[in-house]
Formats: sequence, structure tokens, C-alpha cells
Amino acid sequence: MATTAAAAAAAAATPLDEAKARNVLRQVEFYFSDSNLPRDGFLRRTVEESEDGLVSLALICSFSRMRSHLGLEGEVKPDTVPEETVLAVAEVLRRSSSLRISEDGKKVGRAKELLEPDEVIEQVDSRTIAASPLPYNVKLEDVESFFAQCGKVNSVRLPRHVSDKRHFCGTALVEFSEEDEAKGVYEKTLVFAGADLEIRPKKEFDAEREVKKEAYEKAQANKNSGEGYPKGLILAFKLKKIPANGGAEQNGGDKVDDAEGAEKDGSANTAEKSSIGHEDKAPEDKGVASKEQSDGVEETEGVAAGETAQSVDKDDKNPSNNDEDKISREDIKEEFTKFGTVRYVDFSKGDDSGFIRFEDPTAAEKARAFAAIADEGGLIMKGHIVSLEPVSGQAEKDYWSAIRGGQDKYKDSRGNRGRDWKNNRGGRHFGGGKRGRFDSRDRASNKAQKV
Repeated sequence: MATTAAAAAAAAATPLDEAKARNVLRQVEFYFSDSNLPRDGFLRRTVEESEDGLVSLALICSFSRMRSHLGLEGEVKPDTVPEETVLAVAEVLRRSSSLRISEDGKKVGRAKELLEPDEVIEQVDSRTIAASPLPYNVKLEDVESFFAQCGKVNSVRLPRHVSDKRHFCGTALVEFSEEDEAKGVYEKTLVFAGADLEIRPKKEFDAEREVKKEAYEKAQANKNSGEGYPKGLILAFKLKKIPANGGAEQNGGDKVDDAEGAEKDGSANTAEKSSIGHEDKAPEDKGVASKEQSDGVEETEGVAAGETAQSVDKDDKNPSNNDEDKISREDIKEEFTKFGTVRYVDFSKGDDSGFIRFEDPTAAEKARAFAAIADEGGLIMKGHIVSLEPVSGQAEKDYWSAIRGGQDKYKDSRGNRGRDWKNNRGGRHFGGGKRGRFDSRDRASNKAQKV
């Protein structure tokens, strides 16, 4: 009785036009194919949970691509798909040799049972190529027709970009019916939309994509951590000199009279301790600003900021006998590079403490572990013990806040200098108007406030 009613409903259903029927047939065959089903977790579970291996055709019709082919608009759920549409689709799918339809036309499944998923995936990957670069607005049908000249195409995939799922990544995955057909493509020189195509195995593409995905997820984790800064990159260090008598002194050599020490060093700055705000000193400390540009934090490795201290040493006619024993920013960077890339060293020659900022948290962990297991309690450099401590919690947050605050000030000052230059350039406009003038007293005032 139910079968008779279903047959009557199917006969009453309006058949799909030929173009629509062709798209629907192809789409459903793809859903249940070896190319898709082993990787489609939801659909595979639905098939496995079914006693007869069939799933609701209304469910299939509610999938996004099927809604597009059938012209179903708005939010469509399986129970809201019109029965006439389901039966019309069933009539089309009965033409397929790879699908089977229930008698009432309301369920669909594979004609052959799916083999072990891992085995199927291995076979599919062996006959799949990755082709790039393709235009970002390319159509799947155009890619399929292009590669049809190389053999029978089972399927084409246009993967989305790792960091933006809305856009095509530029590489198409083309599966051929035979592995030999895929291998033949590697030997061809193909041009698509005016660009020479690079053809490589799908496994290479998958490996590269996985690396990009991990890097993106790591960046997102740092971004969404609540603080908006990377963690575990910074180590604080202290220097203790190892004298002949076995005691420990600060990095600075023998004790001298304060006035004499200031005269030799050319500045009283050597007596100051390194601090978080070291990267945001008075405007003349140009080396700091030039290091904090890319990746939202810095661009090049921090060495130039130590040039001021070096120039004092070179110009000093009578340098201290202990200058050679003092540790410089360059010494620290060179020593710690063996653990990983050092992005910046926040330290001035003569100080007894500072900060090291690595590019990767793993490098910071290696350095700290190495120092912790050393018999001396730290690394030995130029007769000094360098002890390390991680910077975390509020201290780490304050450090990054100070750095980024310095970046904003640097950018603002660069912008203001550009506007001052435009207002003060030569000709009859030079020196005209208060807006274009630059008062050295303002600079001195700002410098005093920052120091």
C-alpha cells in the first residue's frame, strides 16, 4: 500500500529539467564516492549507523550544494524539503550505477560497500595531483574540463585558504580514474589562464598545508589568549663576575670613584639597571625604534641599539683596563643564538641585568634548562655567571605593553616629522606659520618627560 502511494507521488512530482538533473546526479554520486565518503566524517557515520546502509534523501537535499542545484532558498532542514522534490531527485538518481535507491524513493546509498577508509584514501591520493597557481575565482567545472584532456577526471576539489575559509587557496586537487593518468600529467607542460602550472603529488600539498595550518592555529592561540601577546619568549638574566678570590661582583669590573667612572664611560647611564622601559628611552636612542617594526613586534634583530655604547668605547682615549671583560649586547646575542633565533637583547654594556627575547618559546625553554642544570647555576661568559629566569604573568604583560607603547610613540613621531618636513620645505614656504616651525625647547621638554 505504501509502495503504491509512493509510486503515485513520484508520478505526480514534477521532473527536474535536464541541466538540473545532470548537476544533481553528479553531486550525489560524489557524496558517496571513494573520493569523498572516507573523508566525510558526518556522512560516513550516518551510513554506518544505518541498518541498510541508506540515508535520508531529504537530508542529502538539505546540503548546501544540493540546495543550490535544486533552487531551495532560505534555511532548509531535512524535514522542510518538499516531498515532491525528494521524489523527483530519486527518479534522477535511479539512473546511476554507483547508487541505490529505496523502493519508496526516500533513501539513497552506495551500490557497493565501502572498503576500509584508510585503504581507500591511500588509493585515491596516489591518483590525485595538486595543480597551482589557479585564479582565485576559478570555477570547478573549468578546472575539470581543462584536465579532462589528460584523462578521465573522477573529481576536482578547490580547497579553501587556511587562514580564510571564504577564499580558494589557489591550488586545485584533481583526481583521475587511474594512477597512470595522474603520473602522465607530471610530464606535461600545462598553461592555465596564462600561467604555467606547477604539478605535484597531493601528499606534498597536504604536508605543506599541515605546516601552514599549525602555524596559523598557533598564531590564533596567541592572539586569542586574552592578553594579545605571545608567551614564553622572554628571559630575564643577571650577570655576576667571577673574581680571582672566588666571590661575585656585578658586571662592571673594579670599583672606581663615581666621578671618574662617569668620565671614563662618557655617561652616568652605565650605573643604571636595565628595565622594561629600556626600549622606550629618549628619542635619541634610535636603535630601539628601528628594531620594533614587523610581526606586530619587531623587524630585525636588536644589535644597533648597542652602537651608542660602542661609540663611547671607541672615542675614549683612556679606556678602563677591564672593558674587555665587560659583556656587550652582541656577546649575549651570539652566545644564546645556539638555542634559537634571538629577536632582541634588552641590555646596555655595563649593566648587570637585562632581557633576552627569542623568536620561539622552545628556544627560551632550552636556554633556561641549560642554565638550570649547569654546576655554576648559569652560563659562563667572559668571566661572568649568567643566570636566567622566565618572565611570565603580569611581568610579561607589562613588558609587551611597554614595547608596544614605544612602537606607537615611534610611529607618531615619524608621522609628525614627516608633516613638519612638508610644512618647512624650501622656497617661500620655508619657516612660514607657527604650524610649520619646530622649537628646540619643545624637544628638550619632551625628552625630559620621557627620561
